[in-house]
Order: sequence, then C-alpha cells, then structure tokens
Amino acid sequence: MSVQSRSDGVNTSLFEKREHIEKLHRTRNLLRKVQFIYDLPARLGKCIKSEAYADAVRYYTGAMPIFKAYGDSSFQDCKRASEEAVTIIIKNLQGKLFSDSESIQARAEAAVLLKQLNFPVDSLQAKLLEKLEQSLEELQLKMEEVANASADSNDPSKQGNISEAVPPTAHETSVREFAEAVRAYRVIFPDSDEQLTKLAQALVTKHFESTEQYIKNRICAADLLHVLGIIWKDVLLMDDVLPEAALPDYSLEAARVAVKQYVANAFSHLLHDISDALMRAHNKQKEGVEEDSLQVALEASKKAVLQGSMDALLDFRQLLDDSLGLLVKLRDLIVDWVQEGFQNFFGALDDLFLLLSGRNSSAPHDNSLTDGTQGEKVFAG
Repeated sequence: MSVQSRSDGVNTSLFEKREHIEKLHRTRNLLRKVQFIYDLPARLGKCIKSEAYADAVRYYTGAMPIFKAYGDSSFQDCKRASEEAVTIIIKNLQGKLFSDSESIQARAEAAVLLKQLNFPVDSLQAKLLEKLEQSLEELQLKMEEVANASADSNDPSKQGNISEAVPPTAHETSVREFAEAVRAYRVIFPDSDEQLTKLAQALVTKHFESTEQYIKNRICAADLLHVLGIIWKDVLLMDDVLPEAALPDYSLEAARVAVKQYVANAFSHLLHDISDALMRAHNKQKEGVEEDSLQVALEASKKAVLQGSMDALLDFRQLLDDSLGLLVKLRDLIVDWVQEGFQNFFGALDDLFLLLSGRNSSAPHDNSLTDGTQGEKVFAG
C-alpha cells in the first residue's frame, strides 16, 4: 500500500471523527444557551438584590434573540419571569435616575441602561437636563476653600513629598462626574449639544463671576493662579467631552476681564498704602513737626513706594512666567496693562505730592486720601 493511500485512509477516518466532535461541540453550546435561558430569571433576581443593573441588562439583552424566536413556546415561563424581573429593574433605574442622593454619573448610567432596555428615555429629556442644570450649583467654586488650599500649597511644611500622588479634591471629583454625565447625555440625546453647550458655558461663567468677587479682596498672584488653574482644569475636562462648546476660547475672554481687574486692583491697593503713609506724615506736620511737608512725605513714603512697586512687579512676573493655557495667550495684554498701570500710578502719586506740598491748592481735595478708603478715584484720574 502506498503512502498516499495510507494518508487518504487516515484523513477519511479523522474526518468522520471530526464531524462527530463538531456535532458534540454544537450540542454543548446549545445546551449552554438553554441552561442560560432557564437560569436567567434567577440571575436577574440576584442582580436586583446586588443592584448590579448593568449585568442584568447585559444578560437580558443577550437572551432577547432566543426569546423572540422561542419565547412563546419552549421558553414561555422563562420569558415571563424574566420580563417581570426587568420590570422591577426598569422601576429601580428610574428611581436612580431622579434620585438627588445619586451622583450625576450614576444617573447617566441609569439612563443608558434604560435606553438599552428600549425604555422611551426621550420623554425624560427635559427632566434629565433640568437635573443636570441643578447640579451646576454644587460645582461652584467655594472661595474660602480655594483660599485655604492655596495657602497650604504655598506652605512648605504642608507640601510634603512632590513625588506623592495628590488625591483629587471634592470639586475635581464632582466636575469629573458632571463631565461623564454630559458625555452620557450626548449619547442618549444626540440633539442636545446646544443645551449642553449652554450648561458648560454657564459653569465657566459662574466660575469667573466667583473669581471676580475673590479678586476684590487683596490677594496675591499665587492665589489668582491657583483659582485660574482650577478653572482651566475644569475647562479641559469639559472640552474633552464637549468640544463643540469651544470652552477654551470662551474662557479666554472671561480670563481677560478677571486678570485685567486683578492688575488694576493691585495698583489701587498699592496707591492706597502709599496714600496712608503720606497722610500720616502730613498729619504729623500739621501737629507741629517743623519739617517741610513734602520732604516728610517723601521720606515716609519712600519705603512704601520702593517695596510696594517691587512686590507688585514680582506678582506680575508670576503671571507672565506661568505656563497656564489661559495666561499664555494673555501675556502681551498683561504687559500692556502693567505698563499702563504704572504710568497711571505714578501720575496719581505725583498729584498726591503736589496736593500735600500746597502747590496744587486750587485743586479740589480727594476725600479718599483721608477717609481710609482705597485711592481708586485718584488712581483713575
């Protein structure tokens, strides 16, 4: 017998066995599917108890083709029991969707699961977006907490090891949940981009409104950078899930207003400090100190002018040196604002010296120099 004939004989024998093995394999797979269908009601019940709704939806949707083909005959009881379990799941998911105690992300996941179960979630769109809008209040920057965090970050004793991972703040966690909810809503409601864009822009607007109020206090550049860093991180998170909102460009204009306000306030505070020093010297001269009032004023305010100007320059230098995306595009404007600010500052200072020396007696006195308020009127002039 030739080698070829022996080979053909072996192949024929193996072919028959291979067919038998494949038939057994198909039978085993079929039995597994049948067993899965019979076990499905119990599986769904366990998922309900453990609140593993994602698993429950996956099991049920996986069984749907079999139920559609054989649900009215062989698997009628299993189908009915499974549908009863799914009714409970839908009810529970609706409860999660509108529960204030659930996170935004959990609500969004519930909506996705309901949609997979062919529940008409489009009818809930207005309510869902209203919930999302209400959650904006929880995302507002709390400036007291921001100020404390900024102080800790500037305190070497509280900085710890730089290589240690910094845990996310409660605010960052909330914004991440909000961003994931927006991502989910875009999937659920493809026509909701315009509404979501308004919500995202409202978040940025409220952030900068809080920042402008914060700037009215006397803060340093490090404090401002800390706040802008938080806002920019939020902007990038939202831009990742909703690029159509163009939040980086939208936030740039708001940042321009805030930084310009900070520069103006810094000069206003500086002028106020020097005005105080000048007025103290002027009052001493009135009380009988026999020195020329201008000379006394110059000596008394020299340190305040030099030190204050240097501190202001160092603060502005921090803004210019920082690599934050918001500030990089504003560098040229910041330089212009600082130059203009110093020109106005020294002009206002010159007016003060003339006023106190009596050389400008015809000019009306500015009450802001004597009542302890900031010299904003003089500075503006």
